[in-house]
Amino acid sequence: MNSRRILSRRLFSFCRRFSNQVTASQSAIFKICQRKAAIFSIFSGSGILLWTRRIKSLKAKEVDDKSIIVEADNLYSTGDEPRHLYNYLIKYKDSTNAEILWRVSRASRDLALNGSDVSKEDKKALIYDAFETAKRALEIDETNWGSHKWFAITLGDVGDYEGTKIKISNAYVIKDHLERALQLNPKDATTAHCIGLWCLAFAELPWYQQKIASVLFGTPPTSTYEEAIKMFELAEKTEPNFYSVNLVELGRCYMMIGDNRHALLYLDKASKYPATNDEDRQAVERAKKLLEELIAKNKK
Repeated sequence: MNSRRILSRRLFSFCRRFSNQVTASQSAIFKICQRKAAIFSIFSGSGILLWTRRIKSLKAKEVDDKSIIVEADNLYSTGDEPRHLYNYLIKYKDSTNAEILWRVSRASRDLALNGSDVSKEDKKALIYDAFETAKRALEIDETNWGSHKWFAITLGDVGDYEGTKIKISNAYVIKDHLERALQLNPKDATTAHCIGLWCLAFAELPWYQQKIASVLFGTPPTSTYEEAIKMFELAEKTEPNFYSVNLVELGRCYMMIGDNRHALLYLDKASKYPATNDEDRQAVERAKKLLEELIAKNKK
């Protein structure tokens, strides 16, 4: 027992003498080793348990987010009453997943525009909520195409309440985000359609709005029917017959440039479109009226 104590005291004495001789650089090395030891301790004992739980939690959240997105897309594809999808998604308005948030934005806007029991006050509130949600989705993930798309669309909607000056001043921002969305996802026909609507709006901009645009920009945004046709055709090529309004606007643009053959082709398709909602039914009626105008014009 005494020999052990003597050995221990000698060892302690040796360590003290050694530590006194350690240089500053060697002390730094010791500190680095201590920090590394602390890091490695994460992967031992309780550290491994905590890390494993964290990974499992992240994986579970990822699975939950995917299931939310799948269910939301299923509800959207049915074309059912917009409130059903809204009620399902609004529970996730505080999500940090951009894919979920832009779907919440879309559902809010869809309810505002197509809901059967939405008052004017509720419609405005829903439009602004849709914009704020899309804005947050974009802040979370700037590389998400859906965030760009629905930010642009809802920014345009907000402009309807803010007045002509604000709406025109947002024009370039809207187009930039739509083009970015199309760049990120070239297979989305609706984005190409929205760019076509942007081109059409500025091809037909009334003279008084042109003056406002000139004051705001110096050189105001401009476009042509041909540019609108290019984007509507791209949307149709990407997904044929995906949207009744795309067919109507294609036919009308061709009418405006005097291409009656193509105008007749698309307006005839639009007039026979299988309507599943009020927007489709209105588009079918517009197509029929434009067809009558075109036929009457050709008879003269």
